Amino acid sequence: MIRAVEFFAGMGLMRAGLESVGIKTVYANDIDTTKAKLYADNWGREELNVGDIRALTGDDIPSAELVTASFPCTDMSLAGKYKGLNGEQSGLVLDFLRILDEMGERAPHTLMIENVMGFLTANGGRDWETVVNGIHGLGYQSAHLVVNASSFVPQSRARVFLFGHKGPIELPDPPKVRKDLRLAGIAEEQGNWWPPDRLNAFMQTLSPIQSKRVSGYQRRFWPGFYGAFRRTRGGRPVWEVRADEIAGTLRTTRGGSARQAIVRAGHGDIAVRWMSLTEYARLQGAEHLRYDSVTPSQAMFALGDAVCVPVIEWLAKNCLMPLLSQ
Repeated sequence: MIRAVEFFAGMGLMRAGLESVGIKTVYANDIDTTKAKLYADNWGREELNVGDIRALTGDDIPSAELVTASFPCTDMSLAGKYKGLNGEQSGLVLDFLRILDEMGERAPHTLMIENVMGFLTANGGRDWETVVNGIHGLGYQSAHLVVNASSFVPQSRARVFLFGHKGPIELPDPPKVRKDLRLAGIAEEQGNWWPPDRLNAFMQTLSPIQSKRVSGYQRRFWPGFYGAFRRTRGGRPVWEVRADEIAGTLRTTRGGSARQAIVRAGHGDIAVRWMSLTEYARLQGAEHLRYDSVTPSQAMFALGDAVCVPVIEWLAKNCLMPLLSQ
């Protein structure tokens, strides 16, 4: 049996992907109690530790062949003002490295760290170098891949995966982005479509370029579904609709600008509504999991802060298993 330890485990989508190739999670840690409810509801509480990673030591962690860390991305993005490892959240990856150091010879021979693309460039690339050098200092060789969820689901979600291995490491080319995936394949026909006054308010915020785009969608002979999200332009919120038929990156639904809407247009008609929990789950390849232990808003927050399951399945099969089999 190949065993895995998960840090920043969230609601357990890393586990969902790893279990597809038979990797068994023996320990999972996260500080968020709401995500922990979802994790426990789907995977049980036996392997779950809910608490601050800063309070853990190497002695607290069981032996395993693989360790993963989807550390907080907040400080690697605009939302966290690009503080990088100097930020309170993203800097927690250093505690992950500390724990591996404290485990000594018991430390897993293979590791995988996941984060947003800003991980590569935060603080002029120095944060990336800090983590990579930290991995090397623990005796790992390293390599990385960028994989976009749009290789598997209609969601634009590029993430960087940094691998460490105590031995030679060679990774395959990432999967190609698919052009045939569309929101229509996962969107629900029914839903709380906005009433005329709210739809009109939506249309009024569109820039001339956006308005022309949406009008083109309306004139199409076939109905299509398009992701829409709010931006702040010139100090005021405006709506923008994607130029393709996929969703933008799902985000944590804290604040209205983070939550995505769906536009349905064609045959001269247009309708808009918020994206549903079911659609969030489908876009993360996690529609088979349970969400009834928390509110829909809490579940969407957890999904927006998680990995995409089919991405992890691909990485587990094509990257991790070859390394773990050495």
